[in-house]
Amino acid sequence: MALEIDGKAIPPAGFAQMTLMCAVAGILLAAALRRWAATPRRTFVTATIALTVLSLVPDLVVPAAVSTRAVLMLTHLAAAAIVIPLVAGRLPVRTR
Repeated sequence: MALEIDGKAIPPAGFAQMTLMCAVAGILLAAALRRWAATPRRTFVTATIALTVLSLVPDLVVPAAVSTRAVLMLTHLAAAAIVIPLVAGRLPVRTR
């Protein structure tokens, strides 16, 4: 099965690059929340779940086959299921 958007193939390395970029953004968010949020873990989990849901929106509107959309959405959810608990587990429940 070829993953294509608007007739152009999605490079396999693109998945890894985007996952890494979003993981780094999540780590930066976690660092900011550790410093400024009263409940860093809860705030991080809430924010990242909301961002994960928002990341599914482009997959729904992209001009691609249903199978490609499904794979894109599943990769978002799989990456979030791995990264969110790992980062959240390193945040304190409360800072104050």
